[in-house]
Amino acid sequence: MKKAIRKVTYKMKPSVSQEESLMDLFVHHHQLYNWALRDRIETYRDSNYSLNFHEQCKINTLWRNNRKAHGIFNANAQSEQVTLKRVALAFDGFFRRLKKGDKKAGFPRFKPFQRFKGWGYKAHGDGWKLNLKEKKHGAVYLADVGIVKIRGKARNTGGKPKTAEIIRKNGEWFISVSMEYDTIERNCGTKAVGLDWGVSHYFSTIDQDGNFEQVENPRYLRNSKERLTSLQRDLALAKKGTRTQRKLKHQIAKLHQKIARQRLDFTHKETAKLVEVAALIATEKLTVKNMTRSAKGTVEKNGKMVKQKAGLNREILNTAPAMTLNLLRYKAEEASSEFVEVPTKQVKPSQTCPDCGAKKKKSLADRWHSCECGCEKPRDVASAQVNLNWALGIQAGNQPKKVA
Repeated sequence: MKKAIRKVTYKMKPSVSQEESLMDLFVHHHQLYNWALRDRIETYRDSNYSLNFHEQCKINTLWRNNRKAHGIFNANAQSEQVTLKRVALAFDGFFRRLKKGDKKAGFPRFKPFQRFKGWGYKAHGDGWKLNLKEKKHGAVYLADVGIVKIRGKARNTGGKPKTAEIIRKNGEWFISVSMEYDTIERNCGTKAVGLDWGVSHYFSTIDQDGNFEQVENPRYLRNSKERLTSLQRDLALAKKGTRTQRKLKHQIAKLHQKIARQRLDFTHKETAKLVEVAALIATEKLTVKNMTRSAKGTVEKNGKMVKQKAGLNREILNTAPAMTLNLLRYKAEEASSEFVEVPTKQVKPSQTCPDCGAKKKKSLADRWHSCECGCEKPRDVASAQVNLNWALGIQAGNQPKKVA
């Protein structure tokens, strides 16, 4: 049976001395990342040769021996390899995009201190060790730091810790642990459900009996927009490099972090509810990159309704459609439910009548489906029914079959 890997994030509660040690490690890995990047660039420029990951690890071993001989601090060797691997992956991604012909290949950049996230560990027991307790908060041992208290709880129990990442975010410390589970069991329903993601409603569902539900979009970003706009306005007026500017940047980052947490929590809860009642879930295949493409156009041909499209893109991204489908997909897999992605270009759910199959173009402003055959229902619900019909192999005009 295939084992499942899940990430669990715990908040760290270091003491004052432990936080100083964590910051020393943070600075060390930040410098190592930028050194590895600079070494690759200079080697290619001087010798027309591209260093690879294994060669940089060998060079780093020589540097470690030299630092040790002079009594200079060395971090855990495996954690340094993780940092070097991130540099290698950045270059691999750049060359892959370059080969595909992407206009923005994204050459790896040096990380400023504020944008560096943290470091990682390859194997449990090598530089770190997790100690979880059933009723009390646990702790984690980190080499060169000591035993640090942690807060948080995994959704599933019985996992084996494999790898870890130490993350510094807005002045707080977190450890993200990859857990391996032999099996993850989740309750499975009996219904066949069609789903349509949207902006006006978070998503709309309909089952094989015709019962439908529309989940309201919580719009966390819009609800915090007034506060966010006020902070950003103050930041624009603040003098560069002052304490006030740093404080405002921190407040803005904390607010964005809160919005992200709210969104993730809501998405987890709604997708879990859906999987609990469904044996089959049918939804259209979404390409978020195309959905949020800019309407600016080109120098020769200017775009139309640019501000409106930018606003729509913001609302689309605020609902996190890709994350929603990813969470739904793995939860359905855990529950042994069938997850079907309907080919959007072929089926055209939003333009198709679920009863007669007639196709009619609709603008985004058209929120009600009305067909000459007599089918009347909310547009998103009609799209969800088209998805369900396709997944069940139902031709337009026939009644969907029951799912045991």
